[in-house]
Amino acid sequence: MSGTGPRAETGAPDRTGGGVPVRQLWARAWSLAAALVVFGSAYFFIRQFFKDGVWRFDLTLVDKPLGVTALVLAAFSMALTGLVYFGWAPGRRLAMRKYYGLAAFWTGLAHGIVNHGILPATGLQTESGVGAWPAEAAGWAALAIFAVMALISDDRVRLRLGNGRWRRLLRYAGYAGLVAAAGHAALLKWPSWDRYFRTFGSVLPSLSLPAALLAAVALLLRLAVWISRRRKA
Repeated sequence: MSGTGPRAETGAPDRTGGGVPVRQLWARAWSLAAALVVFGSAYFFIRQFFKDGVWRFDLTLVDKPLGVTALVLAAFSMALTGLVYFGWAPGRRLAMRKYYGLAAFWTGLAHGIVNHGILPATGLQTESGVGAWPAEAAGWAALAIFAVMALISDDRVRLRLGNGRWRRLLRYAGYAGLVAAAGHAALLKWPSWDRYFRTFGSVLPSLSLPAALLAAVALLLRLAVWISRRRKA
């Protein structure tokens, strides 16, 4: 396989895993998710010192990385099509789209449970701000979309819907979910991002900022693929 766009965009079943067993694909996705959560927890722990002058570790420093990790994994999943289409990644990487996406859903669900269930139950404060309610709506919308995608990702659903319709549904739902997830982060953290760029008062920005930028890159890649295909048509 050449790793070019036509294969990435056809309705053919995703058989680009290079013969890698499914358990290894799952292991790769969850290993990345775990690494991102561990890195994010350490990052926020250190950032807290620069921002507030305290060394304290509690569950809030795990909750934040769970949300960031979900957004990053979703962005990785949706960006792979464009990366393969333009030959910037080997075609076999397309097999990871499903597993990154599913890991994003489960990580996002864990974030929602921790943020709305465990933190209040333990007396810890959840994040809030001017855009708290719109942010919550966007976050739950993203989670609902990714839940539907998880339910229909099975091959039995693909056979019932037809390959083309199934792929289009996953594609449009995936980008809608990514926009909602990035919107959740932006609405919740915009004051923090704005303050950082205006004052650079903290040495380290919130990880939600590069995660949202990565989501934007994934959306721009999708736009670039669409433009390229229109020109070739």
